[in-house]
Amino acid sequence: MQEPFPNFPTEPPQKPAGEPLPPQEETPAPPTEQPVPPVQNPLPPVQNKPVPPMQNPLPPVQGMPQNNPIPPVQNPLPPVQDMPQNNPVPPMQNPIPNWYQNQQPTMGNWQIPPQVPPAPPQKQPLTPEQKDRRTAFWLKIVAALLAALLLYCIGSDVVSYRRGGAAPAAATASDTDRDETAGSKVIIQQQDKPELDKNAENTDADGAYTVEGVASVVCPSIVEIETYGDAKGEQLSGTGSGIISSEDGYIITNAHVLTNGKSFRVIMSDETEYPATVIGKDNKTDLAVIKIEGSDFPAAVMGNSDEVVLGESVVAIGNPAGLSGSVTNGIVSGLNRQIRSDATGFDMNCIQTNAAISPGNSGGALVNMYGQVIGITSSKYVSSSYEGLGFAITINEVLPIVQDLIDNGYVADRVRVGITFISLIPEEVRQGFADEIGMKTVPDNLSGVWITEIADDCDIASTDLQVNDVIVSVQGEAVDDYDSLNAAIAGLKGGDTIEARCRRYQPDGNFEEFSIQCKLMADTSGNY
Repeated sequence: MQEPFPNFPTEPPQKPAGEPLPPQEETPAPPTEQPVPPVQNPLPPVQNKPVPPMQNPLPPVQGMPQNNPIPPVQNPLPPVQDMPQNNPVPPMQNPIPNWYQNQQPTMGNWQIPPQVPPAPPQKQPLTPEQKDRRTAFWLKIVAALLAALLLYCIGSDVVSYRRGGAAPAAATASDTDRDETAGSKVIIQQQDKPELDKNAENTDADGAYTVEGVASVVCPSIVEIETYGDAKGEQLSGTGSGIISSEDGYIITNAHVLTNGKSFRVIMSDETEYPATVIGKDNKTDLAVIKIEGSDFPAAVMGNSDEVVLGESVVAIGNPAGLSGSVTNGIVSGLNRQIRSDATGFDMNCIQTNAAISPGNSGGALVNMYGQVIGITSSKYVSSSYEGLGFAITINEVLPIVQDLIDNGYVADRVRVGITFISLIPEEVRQGFADEIGMKTVPDNLSGVWITEIADDCDIASTDLQVNDVIVSVQGEAVDDYDSLNAAIAGLKGGDTIEARCRRYQPDGNFEEFSIQCKLMADTSGNY
């Protein structure tokens, strides 16, 4: 004979004498509670075995926590919050992003098994041993949920590391070597792109962020820098951007952002403000480092600009026109662009991009789709004549300079003459020089470098050289731009003496030629 359905015992549960029956009015009796009519067949009617009510198909388990009764059969999967309250599961403060949910098991795989056992319910009361097993069952469920939460926390950290996101990357070998040999105060961490699915053709490989994802990961590492012309911080003279490069508050920016500044203020993405001090700046490369006091700052992850490819998607993050945390996106439209700063004449290896870069973006980040900084944006390297033509100094060229600035306050092993000049090769510059001197026409023999400023702290300031003079040769070699002047003094050290031939032009086009001698200065200022 077939066993009766597990949830319906063949006989009503025996109640102790005097115990009232369960209330009938709380749950309407199902149709099965009506007396079974006589069956017109040889089987006798089951009149003496009415079906019991459904209010409590399973008797309460004695000894279980009273704040967690066994739910009815209609909802065999009780919600997690009905667990015993002495081990509540903490809320998820950082839910798993959508791209991770599509690949990793969610908390749904840790559901509580149905409470209805496959065998008919026991008619006998639970023994102490059975009670212990039931308690152990609940403890296993709690342990499983806690283990799932722990796996989630570990998994999110691993994914963040793999994607180059908020989790800092391990120092590369070159970083470690530099720390041991140079005694660096801080190591700026750098990492390669994460491993990709090589079989994914013409599709986004697993591991790439969306623009929204890049912004959420990198924006906390981008700060706004306010430059003040007074020590009290009352006369705002300019603003720019910066990138937090270490957890103890070192920030990379452009040198021109700090021009004429007496005091500086850093504004974080959460609008927290910090006073900042200048660690070092290098006007030749337009790079600088400032520092704020504190710890556990959200340091950006530096990528490897040698891995950048043409057409790669990028995001620029900065503070153009004082609009904090502005995000623009585009592609890498050119590589290895040797771009010369109009202000310094110094060439820098740059990444060309069509992502919008405007004044105020200076010192901001050009980021790949793995949340890694691959370049430092600078409005000084942006063309004002063409649309969608911006440049960022490659991070691989930036980091050695920044490391020197952190370690020494200046870039080591450089010399400076102590002059600021403009090449007289461009025709418009030649015409500008003639207008400055008061010439009616540009002399045919006009060549060399036009001196526009002389540094007071250099030996050349004690010579006969003046502003608007022209240097035509150094050490017997003709000079007419930065490259030729740099080649003429290559290999010399601070304290070495050089000789230069100079001309002083008159409004009538004639000139006086003379020679000067001066000592080179060790370049600890980043100037010329």
